[in-house]
Amino acid sequence: MSDNLSAQQLLRIRSKLETVVNEQPNTRQAESAAAALQRMREGEYGYCVECGDEISAARLAAKPDVALCVDCEALQDEEDA
Repeated sequence: MSDNLSAQQLLRIRSKLETVVNEQPNTRQAESAAAALQRMREGEYGYCVECGDEISAARLAAKPDVALCVDCEALQDEEDA
C-alpha cells in the first residue's frame, strides 16, 4: 500500500470507491472502482500497474480509481491516439 496516503485518506478513498460500486453497478466506473478496491485488498493500491511507481496522494485523492501514474497514462494516451 502506498506510503503517500494516511489511514484516514485511505478510508475516505475506500468509501468513495464502495459508493461508486454500489450506486453505479454495471458501469465502467464501477468496474474501475472494483479493481481499485481489489488492489487495496492486495496491498497494491497507490502503485502504477504498469511500472510499479507510486502514484501521488493528490492524484489518488482526485481520481481514486486511477491505476496508472501520470507518465504511464501519458504513454497510453499517445498509443491510443
